[in-house]
Amino acid sequence: MSGTVLAVVARGGKRLALGDHVYDYGPGQYLVASVDLPVTGHAINVSPGRPALGFGMTLEPAAIAELLLQVGPETLPQARGTVRPGIAVSDAPDDLLDAIVRLLRLLDRPQDRKALTPLFKREILWRLMTGEQGDTVRQLGFADSNLSHITRAVRWIRENYERPFRVEEVAQLSGMSVSAFTGTSRR
Repeated sequence: MSGTVLAVVARGGKRLALGDHVYDYGPGQYLVASVDLPVTGHAINVSPGRPALGFGMTLEPAAIAELLLQVGPETLPQARGTVRPGIAVSDAPDDLLDAIVRLLRLLDRPQDRKALTPLFKREILWRLMTGEQGDTVRQLGFADSNLSHITRAVRWIRENYERPFRVEEVAQLSGMSVSAFTGTSRR
């Protein structure tokens, strides 16, 4: 997995490991990765006659930001709490699955793809932004959110992992104080 993504399982299952934490999700569930993380994964509950089937879509912060600007904050659910960057799994509501199925049907309708793909992707984003993981998905669209700062830090570390660096340097590059970056406060 790379980047910020939505992944939905239709058949079989998926197991991802991030350090010691394991995320399993199966048919009718979705995963949102809100930060580019070093995960390992593999399909589960599959067989040669019954392969895994799923859908993945990159979550583009610019598209989320555009939708946020167009609808206005008053149309969105109230934030449920602190947004924790990483990975989360939820049951997929019917309206999200319906939008995904309509997008996938375009594979058989090339004459409709150009016109309808952006509309269905937008609907999928809307369903995510107003769903169980909405707080996290909306944060991807805010340029100054902690999630966007962490994303910048992860990207910088991935691009510069071969050279030594200090936490202070990465915190400054990501636009955060050292205490905010490390999640500590000095007393």
